[in-house]
Amino acid sequence: MRKIYAQKEISELRPVLGDDLFGRIYASPHLFVPVGDDGCFFSFLFCDIRQPQLPGMRMSAYCSREALLFVSDSTLCREELAKISEDQPPCKQILDLFLALSGADVDFLEHLEDDITALEDEMLLSKRPLRGAEGRIIRMRRLLLRFKRYYEQFSLITSGFAENENSLLDDTLQKRFSSLDRRLDHLLNSVLHLREYITQVREAYQAQIDIEQNQIMKIFTVLTAVFLPPTLIAGWYGMNFSLPEYGWSFGYGYVALLTLAVCLCSVLWFKHKHWF
Repeated sequence: MRKIYAQKEISELRPVLGDDLFGRIYASPHLFVPVGDDGCFFSFLFCDIRQPQLPGMRMSAYCSREALLFVSDSTLCREELAKISEDQPPCKQILDLFLALSGADVDFLEHLEDDITALEDEMLLSKRPLRGAEGRIIRMRRLLLRFKRYYEQFSLITSGFAENENSLLDDTLQKRFSSLDRRLDHLLNSVLHLREYITQVREAYQAQIDIEQNQIMKIFTVLTAVFLPPTLIAGWYGMNFSLPEYGWSFGYGYVALLTLAVCLCSVLWFKHKHWF
């Protein structure tokens, strides 16, 4: 027997689970509990990583040797479950559903890695900090955080099946759930690797910003050093003392040429040292 419910109909599971277990469904993001000697109940937030713009939807199910009661508002989950034959054992239907839902995840994560690599290449080839890079990095980090939490929850559910605490599964199904659990661990490790990768890209972007800021400060420092001697000369001849140059007909030109020469020599010196 298999029945599929919308999330608003989840109360249909109350008689099967009991009030205590039913009340725990929304108390935790994920839940896996053996029920009696021939059943189990699980609940977690499903995330379609192929359409990450969609919000996560809760997937819940009671599974025994004879019955499968499935609850979710996710169209993808309901469609994939509908494709699976009802003649199979309920736990086998859940296994096939999990395999269908995670089948293309490796390809998607590979495409995401390519996007991060492309962003890194754009940043390295750009002479200045790439416009819009910060926003792209933030979006990718949030996306990977969401995937990390999703695979952690998903893996805990498959681990619960693989442990087979109440002997609900036969040996073949238990081995297949164990294999699926290892596969989800691999996907989780891939997400963690991508999180480290995008962190490195963020640090490289921050380094570019720091370098640009240092260049700006360097220019201001050089300009200050160039115009400091003329300021000193202006201060010197601005004192209220009678200097010999005041009575010299070429005094004004002499001071102007001196100031110009000092500025020119400073610029040439800084260029020679590659500071300007």
